[in-house]
Amino acid sequence: MHKLINNPAVLAPPAIILLGFLVAQTANALIGAWAFIPLALVYWLSIICVVKPDREGFSELVKKSQSSSVWHFLPYFPALFTLVAFIWGLRVITITPLLTALSVVFILINPVLEELFWRAWLLPQLPWGEAVNVAYSSLMFTLSHYLMWGVFSITIRSSMMFMPLVIMGTLWSIAFLKTGSLRHCIMAHALVDTFNLSVWVFLNLYIPPVV
Repeated sequence: MHKLINNPAVLAPPAIILLGFLVAQTANALIGAWAFIPLALVYWLSIICVVKPDREGFSELVKKSQSSSVWHFLPYFPALFTLVAFIWGLRVITITPLLTALSVVFILINPVLEELFWRAWLLPQLPWGEAVNVAYSSLMFTLSHYLMWGVFSITIRSSMMFMPLVIMGTLWSIAFLKTGSLRHCIMAHALVDTFNLSVWVFLNLYIPPVV
């Protein structure tokens, strides 16, 4: 039990989520839904401090895998469903240069850092068997959305988001373990963040009709 409690891979996710929750709550009280900007900065910095990524290690993680093509396509499954939300959303959102720029920055950075943390760093270090490690990582990944981004986003804190988040976390974890590569997980994650119109969702400028 002592070794389990002191395992950094067990403690890091709830610690980062707690920090993100406090930042989101404080910033939301001051600037409303624009709290997504300070939250993103603190969240990303926390991941960098924990993972300590370097160019050589990252290059190794995104190398082309020789495993079955099934595992290459698996991460893209969730993106197929978010594509529907994207097509619908484009009909109702207002696209401005500022929101577009923020969206591009988010899409370029967030998938990389989240996949580095939730998959590449966390999964190999968790102390349980593969199935439990995937379940823990996926659960924490889901809770991070509810307890951080969900503080200010009506869509993300909706109960409708629970299963999609669990499925994404699980499929991306399995794909990483089977291929040893983050290449397709990052690209699929970027597609999901794009199709979900993340910045508009954070600001409650777009709330999907199913929410």
